[in-house]
Amino acid sequence: MKIIYLPDLAAMAFLLLILYSLRRRHLQEGVGLWIVGLVFIFIEAIAHSLYNVSGPLHIPTHVIALDSYLAAGMIFLWAATQGLFPRRPTLTYLAASTLPLAILETVYAFDVRNPLLYQQIAGLGLLLGLATPVVLTGSLHLRRAWWLVLVQVVLWGSVWGFASNHLFRDTAYFPLFLLYLSVAVVFGMSLPRKSLGRLTILTSFTIWSLVFLVHAWVSNHPQFTEFTSSIWDWQKFFVTIGMVLVMLERQVASNEWYAHHDQLTGLPNRRLFEEKLEEALLKAHRTGTRIAIAMMDLDGFKAVNDSHGHEAGDHLLKHIAGGLRQAVRLTDTLARLGGDEFILVATGLPIDLPSDQIAKMVSERLHDTLRRPFHAGGMSYSIGASVGVAVYPDDATDEMHLRRLADLRMYQQKRQDKVPSLATDIAKHFNA
Repeated sequence: MKIIYLPDLAAMAFLLLILYSLRRRHLQEGVGLWIVGLVFIFIEAIAHSLYNVSGPLHIPTHVIALDSYLAAGMIFLWAATQGLFPRRPTLTYLAASTLPLAILETVYAFDVRNPLLYQQIAGLGLLLGLATPVVLTGSLHLRRAWWLVLVQVVLWGSVWGFASNHLFRDTAYFPLFLLYLSVAVVFGMSLPRKSLGRLTILTSFTIWSLVFLVHAWVSNHPQFTEFTSSIWDWQKFFVTIGMVLVMLERQVASNEWYAHHDQLTGLPNRRLFEEKLEEALLKAHRTGTRIAIAMMDLDGFKAVNDSHGHEAGDHLLKHIAGGLRQAVRLTDTLARLGGDEFILVATGLPIDLPSDQIAKMVSERLHDTLRRPFHAGGMSYSIGASVGVAVYPDDATDEMHLRRLADLRMYQQKRQDKVPSLATDIAKHFNA
């Protein structure tokens, strides 16, 4: 092993440990694939440190290095597609594309320089590349999958051309260029746009792909070898750093989400609701429209918790939140204030209806939603609630008085109406 590579290997191992540690503390989709891809890059780096132009390790280290680059690129591409494309068809397409590429890289690493063999591999690759999208779509009309065929034609057409002109180094490295450029493009599509981690990953994979593209030219111009080797090595670290940044940015975004949402139901919490209510009031004042605030309190919910435990209560709250979420419009804000209390701000309400009719419409919509039976464990049950509504600007023009009035009307209804007890219905379900 060349001692000069030891600091780089140690640095990359350290970054891998950081990424693995972050992943263990904060599980995130796709990060496991990132780590596996970087492990293959680490394996390539070890093979590169052992590589010699001649000697017994020449072919084994060359095979390991090129196949590791291919494996890492495919894994990165698979990770980048998460959430963008259907999982199984994508994995099938990548697997079918990997087979001829692995044969190509391995044959080149064994120092085989037979143009006919490379042309046969190109033919196999093109056949698989064209057939796989057709098989996956079940039709010759590929629709949006046409670009998969275009990529395969460019890839294997170029390989055929390079092999025919005895440009064997380009034959092996052009597919890696196209692969890593594809990784950059797909990561650019899948990661958040305003992200420093996305910018780092996108830039690193793009430059990395260009290093593969110019590799043959640099081999014939040794004065640039040291410069391109440095860029080659930098990208491994920049990609790893970019992935660490993406993880940290995701964690920050997750923390911000939890700071504004109820963890049990996923609804906005009191803090976010107050912000949304303030925005709604300002907009209503500016546009001359109405909004309504509805306070909801479930009837008999405490009895459920006392009699059947918090797990039963949590189960019901999730069902209630799900039903209410479906009943409100996208422009409205539904929040959980805590316990069994929910609050709704409905915006953009008509100005030509009496306020009491608007309050009745909002209240009835919520009651109808809560009356719909929920099904669990083969049983169905309904939920009762007290609802109080206040309308802006008819009842009040500021947040405090609107909420106070809605709360007062909710408790008036709770005292006056005899809503069917939630505890009775739920007891039947959990004691069944």
